[in-house]
This record gives sequence, C-alpha cells and structure tokens, in this order.
Amino acid sequence: MIRNTLTYLSTRGGKTLRLITGAAGIAVLAGVVTFTAVAATPTAHAAANNAGIHYQRGYSLQGSWFCYGWPNGYYRCTAHWHRSGGQIISDNPAWVPNNGAVTTTSSSSSHGSHSAPAPAPVSHPSGTVQGSTSAGEPCRSTDYFNGYPSQWEVPPSCYAGIYYVNPANYVSRPGFGWCNWWVEVMNPGRPDLLWGPYRRGTVPVPGATVVFAGGVQGASAEGHYARVVAVYPGGQWMLVSEMNFYWRGGGWQKVSYRYVHTGPGVTFIY
Repeated sequence: MIRNTLTYLSTRGGKTLRLITGAAGIAVLAGVVTFTAVAATPTAHAAANNAGIHYQRGYSLQGSWFCYGWPNGYYRCTAHWHRSGGQIISDNPAWVPNNGAVTTTSSSSSHGSHSAPAPAPVSHPSGTVQGSTSAGEPCRSTDYFNGYPSQWEVPPSCYAGIYYVNPANYVSRPGFGWCNWWVEVMNPGRPDLLWGPYRRGTVPVPGATVVFAGGVQGASAEGHYARVVAVYPGGQWMLVSEMNFYWRGGGWQKVSYRYVHTGPGVTFIY
C-alpha cells in the first residue's frame, strides 16, 4: 500500500475526517489512499490517530508525513517529500504547496520550524475555468467544477455520467475500448500521437493528452491516458475524460470524467 495524500479538517469538537470508502473507511485505488475531510466518526478518529497525524498550523513533519495546516483548520499531508539544503521540499506541491520554506532543526526532529504561510485553497465560482475544450466530448456542459475540486469528487452536470460511445462517430483507430484509443481518436490530425515527435511538458492545457505513470492517481501498473477537458484556476487541478477507467461504473469501452492534478508521474502531450 502506497500512502500518497491525507486531508483533515479540525473543528472545535476535534479532528473530523471522512474516509472515502471501504469497511474501514479507506479508499484504495491502484495503491493510492486518499482521505477527504467532512464528517467525524470513531473510525476516522482511529485512522487519524494510527497515522499519527494531528492539526498544526503551518508546516510540520509528522512521522513520515509532511503536512501544512491552514488557519481555518484545513490541513493536508503527503508522504512524498525530500530534504534539500536544510529544508523540506514537497514532491507533491499540488497537495502540499512549497510556498513557504521549512527549515529542519535536526535529522531527529519531528517538527520543522514554520515560515511564511502558504495560501489556502481558493474556491472559485462554479463554471470558472482557466481554459477548456469540449469538442468531441459526449458531455459538453460548461459547468466543469463545483468550487475547489478534490480527488475522487464526482464532477457536476453531465460530467457525472458514464457514456458508451459509437466508434463509427470517430476517426478509425485500432483498440476500441482501451484508454489510448480515446485520446487517439480525440486527436485525429495527429497520427502516432503517443509516440510521435510531439511536444511534451508538465503544464495542463485543454485538449492535451495526460500521461499517467504506473500507479499514479488510480492508473494501472502499466500507466494510463486521459484528455484534459478543463483546467481549474491556478493550473494544478483539471477535469479529464478517459476510457477504460474503472470508477463510478466506468471501464471497458466507456467514457467517464474525473478530477486529477499535476504532480510526479503526470505529464502531457500537446
């Protein structure tokens, strides 16, 4: 089990936590464990205590977790970080930002000293996007986001749907049903899309092909492909469409939508 991210919200009554699914309340999706804060349960408290996580304002190093707590009680932790020049650097800045440096006092210290605060996640009005494209999509609503997105949150409007598409309506490509078929037919003017001499990078752009390394954000061990539909302000979160992704009833020969974010193991073909 690879622990990637934790999100908690503290309240006057103590830590509150909702674990997405499972008997113990933990969502395990291709080696990823994701926590989202909203409701207090005994299981949630036990999970938080077992993880050794508690709210601290600003940056803190809690066991193997690097965390940041906002003044409103919201906090996130990641197991992906490293030390550089006496500072702790988040390798998952889309989750735990690097807006403030964290100086380590010693190699045995359990907490870093706090510095300039990072900005809290900003929620923009529904429909606000940095950029979008719905050409060729089975859903073409302009309602892409319900405020600040989070992983495994169901998108609004028709993006919550699961779609069977007719391959006869798209350019002819082999492999109907696989994730690569979808991104290839959505780029009819780019032969050999996945292996051709096309520009690549780490910045999401509407219409770009998302390449997930194996095990990243729900991808199988072999990796996964998706298409950027809309980018949330700030350029970290995006709505993607994809085929053959087993979540919410999606899968073989089906197109579905979800939120993903930039970070290690996520690149783009433009």
